[in-house]
Amino acid sequence: MSLNLNEFLKEHIVAEEKPLREIEKDFNSADLPEQPTFVSEHTQHLLDTLVSHSVHTSAPSFIGHMTSALPYFLMPLSKIMIALNQNLVKIETSKAFTPLERQVLGMLHNLTYGREESFYQQWLHSAKHSLGAFCSGGTIANITALWVARNNAFPADGDFEGIQKQGLLKALLHYGYQGMAVLVSERGHYSLKKAADVLGLGHDNLVRVKTDANNRIDIDDLKLKLEELEQNKIKPIAVVGVAGTTETGNIDPLNDIADICEQHDCHFHVDAAWGGATLMSSTYRHLLSGIERADSVTIDAHKQLYIPMGAGMVLFKDPNAMSSVEHHAAYILRKGSKDLGRHSLEALALEWLCWFTQACIS
Repeated sequence: MSLNLNEFLKEHIVAEEKPLREIEKDFNSADLPEQPTFVSEHTQHLLDTLVSHSVHTSAPSFIGHMTSALPYFLMPLSKIMIALNQNLVKIETSKAFTPLERQVLGMLHNLTYGREESFYQQWLHSAKHSLGAFCSGGTIANITALWVARNNAFPADGDFEGIQKQGLLKALLHYGYQGMAVLVSERGHYSLKKAADVLGLGHDNLVRVKTDANNRIDIDDLKLKLEELEQNKIKPIAVVGVAGTTETGNIDPLNDIADICEQHDCHFHVDAAWGGATLMSSTYRHLLSGIERADSVTIDAHKQLYIPMGAGMVLFKDPNAMSSVEHHAAYILRKGSKDLGRHSLEALALEWLCWFTQACIS
């Protein structure tokens, strides 16, 4: 199997010229197999029907999407992940992977925010705090960031027990708002529309801000939109700055957005899923100036950090930020434990690949 995969990866063509309808014929049965098949026979079937018609994302001519070529050592290393089969929700099933995930999040947090060593000594392995979370990609990372922003915008106050417990309607009534909104430029990623749906804002309250001639957010229009929201008693829970737009790769003026968010006491999130890896470049890091002022940052490791698909992360400037989305269950996620599942929507085991890859190619 490995030999055949290696032969496939040596090819320079992106994909065979076989129509999708023809490929679908190989996967056209909805019946579960009634008889077992030898592993060798089924492997050959997969090679003929699946591998041979897959898209070669590592081919030199594959430049249409944000999928990077992988280092040669990741394929054999993936066997370790499969063999160990760790569940990172609970430390009882990830005793070594949990500290490793916290370390890798700390490394990326340090890369982004550049805090002093004492900060990481204090917070890196704190049971009550989190510097971020690994996610399956930028979509879940953005949803997580805005989930935290929403909950922190409507905290417990007097008789009101917080949006996490009492819900959106009671939160708006208690604080005297007609609704809530998230602002992003016209070049914002489609995942933010999903986030608006999931978090109860609705698509209409994902406010699109105009862009300038360079496809960057128009600061004057951002100010105008924020003023209009506040006049209409709509709570702006977050402004999203884009660090690497999907279509054009442009970076918003992050420092200007940070200034505005401070003036309006609004969560500042940076979607750096595409451009976040630029932080590793001594030559181009300055392009992301202001990202260190963000309350949260999304980065996709599977885009420019040479990690397999399904490796995103969200980082938080404040180690206390994720306490607003903390959940417990007596049988698995006990209060005060170091279980990663207390703060995350998912449990992944790709942080070790990030750690190993960066150690080898840095």
